[in-house]
Amino acid sequence: MVKRSAKKLIFRLLPVISVSLLLVACSTEKDGFVYRAYHNTTAHFNGHFNANESVKKGVAKIEAAHKEDYDELLPLFIYGTEETASAAYPEMEKAIEKSSRVIDRHTIKASAKKERKHPVLNKWIDENYMLIGIGHFYKKNFFKAEELFNYVYRKYDEQDVQLEALTWLARSYAERKEYGKVNATLNKAEITNKTDAALKAEYYMVWADSYIRQEEYKKAAEKLEEALRSIEKKRDLARPHFVLAQLYQRLNESTNALTHYEAVINSRAPYEMEFYARISKATAFSRTSGSSDQIRKELMKLLNDDKNLSYRDQIYYALAELELEEQHREEGIDYLKKSLEATENNQKQKAKAFLRLADLYFEEREYENAQTYYDSTYTNITDTHKRYKEIKARAQSLTELIGYLNTIAENDSLIKLCALEPAALEKALRKAQKKIEEEIAERERKEAEALEAANDAAAGDDGPQGTFWAYNTNLKKKGYENFVDYWGDRPLEDDWRRSRKTATAFTSEEEVFEEVSEQPEEKETDEVPTIDELREGLPCGDEASLADMNNSTAEAHYNAGVLYKEKLDDNENAINIWQDLLALMDDSDFHPTTYYQLFRTYLNREQEEAYSNPFCKTCNSQYWGNQIKQRYPGTEWARLVDNPEYLDYKELKESEESAAYELVYRSYADRNYPGVILECTRVIDTQPDNHLLCKYRLLRAVCVGFSDAVYAVKENYQRELNEVASQCGDAEEGARARELLAAFSAGQSNTYREEPKIDESTAKETEAAKDSAAVQSPYTFNESMEHYVALVFTVKDNDVNKVKADVADFNLTNYNSLALKVTNNLFDKEHHIVLVKTFKTIPEGTDYLNTMRGDTQSLQSFKASDFTTFLISKLNYITFFKQKNIDQYLEWYYLNYNE
Repeated sequence: MVKRSAKKLIFRLLPVISVSLLLVACSTEKDGFVYRAYHNTTAHFNGHFNANESVKKGVAKIEAAHKEDYDELLPLFIYGTEETASAAYPEMEKAIEKSSRVIDRHTIKASAKKERKHPVLNKWIDENYMLIGIGHFYKKNFFKAEELFNYVYRKYDEQDVQLEALTWLARSYAERKEYGKVNATLNKAEITNKTDAALKAEYYMVWADSYIRQEEYKKAAEKLEEALRSIEKKRDLARPHFVLAQLYQRLNESTNALTHYEAVINSRAPYEMEFYARISKATAFSRTSGSSDQIRKELMKLLNDDKNLSYRDQIYYALAELELEEQHREEGIDYLKKSLEATENNQKQKAKAFLRLADLYFEEREYENAQTYYDSTYTNITDTHKRYKEIKARAQSLTELIGYLNTIAENDSLIKLCALEPAALEKALRKAQKKIEEEIAERERKEAEALEAANDAAAGDDGPQGTFWAYNTNLKKKGYENFVDYWGDRPLEDDWRRSRKTATAFTSEEEVFEEVSEQPEEKETDEVPTIDELREGLPCGDEASLADMNNSTAEAHYNAGVLYKEKLDDNENAINIWQDLLALMDDSDFHPTTYYQLFRTYLNREQEEAYSNPFCKTCNSQYWGNQIKQRYPGTEWARLVDNPEYLDYKELKESEESAAYELVYRSYADRNYPGVILECTRVIDTQPDNHLLCKYRLLRAVCVGFSDAVYAVKENYQRELNEVASQCGDAEEGARARELLAAFSAGQSNTYREEPKIDESTAKETEAAKDSAAVQSPYTFNESMEHYVALVFTVKDNDVNKVKADVADFNLTNYNSLALKVTNNLFDKEHHIVLVKTFKTIPEGTDYLNTMRGDTQSLQSFKASDFTTFLISKLNYITFFKQKNIDQYLEWYYLNYNE
């Protein structure tokens, strides 16, 4: 009975004993098996596990928001943009908080008295430090992340722990483009046969990623090959194989590229990646790497698979690349056009096909076709496209060129019409009338089709609404820009091209021409003109019109040659069209410059290409130089032949003269009138060929007026103005001097006080510099000082407590680890100010500011137009609160903080 009672008592006391032992074990000041077991177990399962799960969820969010661009090198790691990364802030903040709690509660502070193999002292503390660093890394708070990774590397001597810390530290440096530090960091790591395979693979991939960012593709491929040897899980092989294939493709190592694309297909890659691996095999194929039959067979199989209907445009494009690589140009062009026909909503793919066609035609100097496709490419891309500037420039240059060529052909056709006998002219006019009628019918048919497409789109049909121009703001904007670039800012009126139908009707079907004549009035409807109307549109018998036509033809020849040479790097066509001008026309205003262009073009080719053609007596600079000296002796053109550097010297001289004048003008702006008078007099007396001599004369006159004003003397000022008027004639300065003299005659005795309109651009710069110097800002920029984020908003219609609470909630979710404080104050009668503080660095504050501005959920109250947000240092905040001038600070802030 006693034993039973004792046993019962023990069972009753067991929970109390267990709790007591647990409470004892919670201590971090003592060491022992029980203490270690408790802290390691709790740190692992209560802290590290949950924190790691939070990081995984955040990374999954970032990866889900990522969209692959298979036209570019795929990223080895997906870190997200500022916008997509901010969506994962709550998960990362949760991980930081949990891991921080683990470190605070479970780090055993007692020193170990003896070695204990099981369990290890503080086994999971280093892991939690790493998770805090990784959380900050994905929040793009790289400086904080680097502190933690460096701490782990220095604190813990386990090889794999150090390797992981160094690898993440190198990732952070790579994100900040500190590539020297990446190499130095990774070189510290020790790799042995005992190194964990996954850590080893990650180590080499980080190094490869750094080389890719620096476009050192050979080194990147070597590191990626090393990484692939250590990747054990098949599903992890797809991305590095794909990137390695892309690298070999850029290195023109076709065989290696094909091998790795095949490896992607044989791995457990997502379907999209597998599909693009098959497509990319076609673009990577080289004639030297073997037969294309198998690749072509795979592509045709993809083409016939219904699940690839939305990819048909890309399959056709891949087939085109295959044909073009095998020198089958026509077949390649045919597939590119099929790609365009198959494209529905994929505007990027459409632009890609347009650009490929444009480049093909441009290479063959088929400029009319090239212009069409460059223009279409430009309409379908944004200004972020890597070739945007080049495409825009080519589209504009080719459009301009086609315009000049059309002007030449159009004028030629009109002159030929005027030379016809009456019966032949009548026949030609009837033929033209029929052609116009067919063009109108075709245009009306296309307009009807466009209207039908618009109605279908408006009704919600399944058609490609996103790409139809009327519903695509970007396309409409680009189309308008193209129209203005090509045709000019024409009025919105019916049938604005009506006045050029006469000429258009007599050209080949492929040609489109510029306006050459004007009709007195335009019809409201697009009617077919009568024979008499067509005849009236001809310049026959009108000497003035024919003279204008000849001049425009000469100008078109000359300008087309300049475009060929300067914009299209096509010397052959430039020479041909300039020679046509000289052969077809006796004389024009453009003849001297045309002769000189031919001289310079041949001279450049002789000097840079060692060009020589012994079978052509006109194909050299000496011939054209002699022509210039015979036709235009004693002129600047003749001097340029004997001294080709004369023009460069002239430009340099004028540049130096402009710089010298600017200094004198600044002295005038500082009211140093006596000094300016002396310098102007010196230049006028010693530099009679100075191209700014009239500006110096007027500047001296005005300074004389200002100097004599205090003595009420006007005669000297009037004398100086008369000198300017007589010496500078019709120049701007002469006209200005006469205006001022006329004002004297009208009795405006204080006219001399008006400042001169001299060198307007220089004056504006000088005055701006004076204004900037005169208004010294009360604020100072200190990059190392702690900063606040400020929110300024109107008192009216805003609840400061609601704003403050929203900010506090936002901080709790996204920045709890920074322990930020939120305060508020009444800034002035109309504005509240809420401060979030304190940020140790400007990047920390900028990151917070960008995240806050991009939040569309928790900070809806900030979307009102009367909210202003900015960074401000502690010192500047004191000044700001005293000054109470929001605009003044913002003006200084935008200049100094690159916003």
